[in-house]
Amino acid sequence: MKKLIAISLVSWVLLMACKKQDNPLFQQPHDNIYFDFTDDEKSTRIDSFFYSFALYPEKSTDTIMLPVKVSGSRVHYDRWFKVKVIDSATTAQPGLHYKALDTAYKIPADSGGGFLPIIMYVADPALIDRSVTIKLQLISSSQLSNDFPAFDTAKITFSNRLEEPVWWAVWIGELGVYSRVKHELFIRTSGTTELQTDMSDWQSTPLTLFYIRQFRAFMMDPIGRTPDYKDKGYAIGQQDDGTYYFYNTGNPDKKYPLEFNSADGRYYFHDENGNRIVPQ
Repeated sequence: MKKLIAISLVSWVLLMACKKQDNPLFQQPHDNIYFDFTDDEKSTRIDSFFYSFALYPEKSTDTIMLPVKVSGSRVHYDRWFKVKVIDSATTAQPGLHYKALDTAYKIPADSGGGFLPIIMYVADPALIDRSVTIKLQLISSSQLSNDFPAFDTAKITFSNRLEEPVWWAVWIGELGVYSRVKHELFIRTSGTTELQTDMSDWQSTPLTLFYIRQFRAFMMDPIGRTPDYKDKGYAIGQQDDGTYYFYNTGNPDKKYPLEFNSADGRYYFHDENGNRIVPQ
């Protein structure tokens, strides 16, 4: 997944782009604040970011740091900028999906920029089935104005679900029919979030097959293989009724229950539709 300039405190998975813009002019009668987002690969300005907690099972919260810059002079004292939520374009709820915004945010002394931290939460179970959006707009303060309307908004869309990647169809013979739960377990146990999108690069195929075999070995014996992932925070828990489940100690509320099948003496996961996930 390509990294953009928006930075997470503990992780960053940000995607997508908008349209090219010219850089703000610096010949202004007063100092201004603006969002500074650039896709380095395409030299394109962006204003939309996408994040999925499903990629990070150990996290119940995460922070996206949106970079802002000052157009104008640097000064030897802290300055403060303000931001508001555009309610008409926002579906996320403060307190439930994200931490409510502060009154103002600091641009450190002798600095030409800073960051706007947006703290997101994953507790809402509805995020497994839908995404929510926060749209933000910089507003003028007594110290910093907002005279660049083409650079004053940012949109963050996030969820706790995955979508079927292009590469799954390429390797469906090895992975089987797609499901979100299977995809999550693949990411947890394979050691990668991406596979080849075609089979033309024969030099990369052995590594791809290694990732797939790691996943399949775990699915064949999840309880026996879980200790191999202890250093990544994974463990097997047991409920009061004796049911085992796979989870990450960093986010114990996210559980993957295991069902024992007496016919073959093995444990199986189930997907989001209740179907047993059978290793290929």
